[in-house]
Amino acid sequence: MKRFFYGWVMLASIFLIYASGTIGVSTLPLVNAQLKDQFGWTHEQITFAPSLLFLMMAIMSPFAGILLDKLRPKRILLLGGFCFIAALLLYSTVTTLWQFALVYIIYSVGSVCTGVIPGIYLISKWFRRHRGIATGIFTVGSSFGGVIFPKYAAYWLTTTHSWQTTALALAGVTAAFALLPWAFVRNYPEDLGLYPDGDVEPENQSQKSKPDDVPSGVSSSKPEIQSNNFSELFGSFTFYLILFITAAVWFCVTPMIQHLAYHMKDLNIDLNTSATIMSILFMCSIVGKLTFGWVSEYGDKKLILLAATLCMAGGSLLVRLTTAGIAPVEMLLYAAALVYGIGFSGSFTMVQLLVAEYYSGHAAFGRILGAVAMFDSLAGVTGIYALGRMRTMIGNYDIAFAMLTAMGLCAAVGVLVLKSREKKAV
Repeated sequence: MKRFFYGWVMLASIFLIYASGTIGVSTLPLVNAQLKDQFGWTHEQITFAPSLLFLMMAIMSPFAGILLDKLRPKRILLLGGFCFIAALLLYSTVTTLWQFALVYIIYSVGSVCTGVIPGIYLISKWFRRHRGIATGIFTVGSSFGGVIFPKYAAYWLTTTHSWQTTALALAGVTAAFALLPWAFVRNYPEDLGLYPDGDVEPENQSQKSKPDDVPSGVSSSKPEIQSNNFSELFGSFTFYLILFITAAVWFCVTPMIQHLAYHMKDLNIDLNTSATIMSILFMCSIVGKLTFGWVSEYGDKKLILLAATLCMAGGSLLVRLTTAGIAPVEMLLYAAALVYGIGFSGSFTMVQLLVAEYYSGHAAFGRILGAVAMFDSLAGVTGIYALGRMRTMIGNYDIAFAMLTAMGLCAAVGVLVLKSREKKAV
């Protein structure tokens, strides 16, 4: 009888750490409203710092990747946890805009150090056959945090009527989520005398999980990514194509989540209905992450990613059609929440698996993850700004959501090109 594999304990630990990082995006906006009222800050001033969060994440992601190749992942996670706690403690003392911006700068360091970069790195070392479902479970962490932490903050805000106390309460729960699980994180299965997936012994040399492996999932049919020299990747068309696919996905994901509520307000959808639609979207995202992660273990990851990107594009199209007068608006929004929720979460999960499939055994895997995360964050920031700019200039989101639909289709085309290159190489 096969004994319990410690990798699942490690996965649960980084799941909780990743969930704690969502406080800055999903929860602090609720508290920020209290600061806006107390200090009389404008909407532009109160939203500048959260925008700075994504920009700083883009800038720091490559450096996090470099550190990951030089330091053990556990140390990076510990740094991130301390940054979260420090940021929230500082938040409780904020009185000026520069302090408010500093909170988000510190938080951005924590987000990079506890997010996708170290998470996918560790999963790629601990799992081979079960990497798909492990990645799906890990990425659910962001949705899980988005469900529980806003309610936790709302409880403290309504019972204490103090945003300072709420910030301290969030710092406390962050310590539990980000630091306690850290005690159970192990960098590699070999540290415990284990092999990936809990195998008794590796089937071949590529089953080892140390960072000096040959590329996992890379066969002789992909000669352009055989080298372990990071600089040589910049001469690889495949590398640029993967960067394009992941950036196109993030250009669709982040702007939609940030602007959908504003669009529903333009449509005069009541607050309760809007909240229900957003809840459905995030519930479907949990389903999508787990489902696509599980299915990826049994099918072609590129074809599964193709299906996810098409769902994402279809959901964007449904949102665009809400102003076309062809169907009841609320019906289209509910359908969009279902289709887009599954599509964007599936795309998010599958692009992580795509990168791991090609580069998890590369000696510079950390730097590769950092480069991918940088492009993703820049694409997300660009998309958020572009949609906001279009809404301001045109007065509606029609062209903006049409653009998101087009970008989703561009991601799908990129996947098809990647698949066709694989067939030609065989």
